[in-house]
Amino acid sequence: MHRTRGISQRLKCQPADTHSPFSDKVFLPPSFLSALLDSEGGGMQELPSPITVRIAPSNACCGVRGFDAEEGTVRVPAGMLEQIDNDGAGGDNSNSMVTVEHVRLEKGEFARLRSLESEKNKERGQNEEVGNLRGLLESHMRSNLTVLFLGEIVRFPVGGRREPLSFEVVALEPASAVDIIDVDLTVDIVDSGQSTQIGGSASASASDKLALDAPQPLDIEVASGATHMMPLLIPPQADAVDIVLECNPGHDASLVASRLLRDVSEIDNDWSDCSAPSQSRKDLRVERTQLPDAACTIYVGVVVAAADATTAPAFKGKVSAVSAKRAQSSDADVSEPEDGIDGSSLVCANCRTSVPKANYDMHSLFCQRHNTRCEGCGAVLKRNSAEAASHWHCAVCSEPGVVGDEAKHNRLHHTPCVCACGGGSEEASFESALEMAEHRRTDCALRLIECRYCRLGVAQGPHAGSAEARMLGMREHEWSCGSRTITCARCNAYVRIQHVATHMQMHDFQDRQRRANMVHCANKRCDRERAAGNPLGLCAACYGPLYSNAWDPGYQKLLKRLTRMLFAQITQGCGKGGCTNREYCAAGLSESEAAARIVPIVRAYAPLANPAAAGGRPNIDYDSIDLRLCGV
Repeated sequence: MHRTRGISQRLKCQPADTHSPFSDKVFLPPSFLSALLDSEGGGMQELPSPITVRIAPSNACCGVRGFDAEEGTVRVPAGMLEQIDNDGAGGDNSNSMVTVEHVRLEKGEFARLRSLESEKNKERGQNEEVGNLRGLLESHMRSNLTVLFLGEIVRFPVGGRREPLSFEVVALEPASAVDIIDVDLTVDIVDSGQSTQIGGSASASASDKLALDAPQPLDIEVASGATHMMPLLIPPQADAVDIVLECNPGHDASLVASRLLRDVSEIDNDWSDCSAPSQSRKDLRVERTQLPDAACTIYVGVVVAAADATTAPAFKGKVSAVSAKRAQSSDADVSEPEDGIDGSSLVCANCRTSVPKANYDMHSLFCQRHNTRCEGCGAVLKRNSAEAASHWHCAVCSEPGVVGDEAKHNRLHHTPCVCACGGGSEEASFESALEMAEHRRTDCALRLIECRYCRLGVAQGPHAGSAEARMLGMREHEWSCGSRTITCARCNAYVRIQHVATHMQMHDFQDRQRRANMVHCANKRCDRERAAGNPLGLCAACYGPLYSNAWDPGYQKLLKRLTRMLFAQITQGCGKGGCTNREYCAAGLSESEAAARIVPIVRAYAPLANPAAAGGRPNIDYDSIDLRLCGV
């Protein structure tokens, strides 16, 4: 680490309002930029890249995003604030005074990071599954980090997890703090508990896996306020899958599932059934059109909310998954019964059932005495029954149900929620949890997607500012990831990753166009393009054995060489095993028969010997010549 002489300032830490709280880039005041440009008597002609600083008294090093902070302050992202420990006691370091000094760091060559996830999971008694851990870490480092230093805690969010992943930097080469911009950094990831293999995914136990078309449903028990996760493998031949949860009497839970999320909830999911506690059966249908063509795994969760906990110590139920046919659209119209066309039946005014006309009076008296009709939803209930006593309507939306449904209904339908993607702004506020769940499935910047370019599960990010990105349906991450360039193997041009498919289509079109307009070699056994200025109409490969630099104005010597080659080929063969040129290679003909077959070919080239007769340019129909040479 090399410090630049005299460039240091005493500044007050302020939290940076940035879309990436896990970045290590700070905002400095303009006076720091002036001091950097004036360092060493103004000898610095241009700013170093990247600009790196050290925040004392800690050993935290970081990059610089800009010089627009207020004078006397340094704006630090939330993740870096945790790295700055002035008193050694940890805690919030905002508004504390620090010394910021410019340093020049060596380029990093090697880094070893220790995963802190196994320790957290051991404390929670969990074994959480994380996807391509190494790919996610390297993607985060490439996009958000400038520097690594010993003891740094690298944190980054992963879609499908409520808490970020954490790694500790335990070894670096060649120094204790290194620059990782534009370097080939070797990253070694170790696990502190050695309980899982880093870079892969922890496998769930056999008892936690939900099998498709299993002979018996899976019995589960979930504590109040917890979520039970189960992976489900769906084969490519399955048109649709029905997932069913049967709740035991007196128990209730929500059934949710996701394609990528490993930590689902009633808000974070792709499919959900959060119906009322009075409905003991919860079911989901996953269609093949919602999944990739190949076999894939979805994650099914049974969510037991603490607010809905009953007197039972834990939720109990059965979960099953069965293959189903793809749902077909139906145009059936369900309407209330009408009076019979012929007048033989009437509709009861109380229960709305169709009754024969002869029995209508008796039915009406009985129905009015024993049944009551709810004015709100039209449900027919027995008078003075437990069902009628527990019948309930929401005071806000008039949703029908039973009294026991009120708590869950109010929590999901009438509790305002704020999504973290908007930072508490009005645009991210929703009137209910279900509205926010729909937002999290579609437009939320934190929605987990599988990037079409890096194939990692990442947050889709906010809308990209480019009109092209909006037209292509790309969010910020995919637009940034697809804007990286690679070299085309065919033309060596630099092409954006998102344009590779179009670029290769252009090459295919050029190949088809070239083949369509190509003038083929006169040799019927060759598919190459005819060489320009070739008197025999052959390609360069076929003409090579016949070429000579001797003076031959009438091409007589060339035609003699062609005659000798054809005669030897027909009578003796080309000498190559497996030759399929049967009529013109060792055809078993006599010399006179071979000569009779060669004469029409040589005669077709006769205009070459007297170009003056053809107006100075021999007019030869090469396509009509039945020339078949071997060995090309």
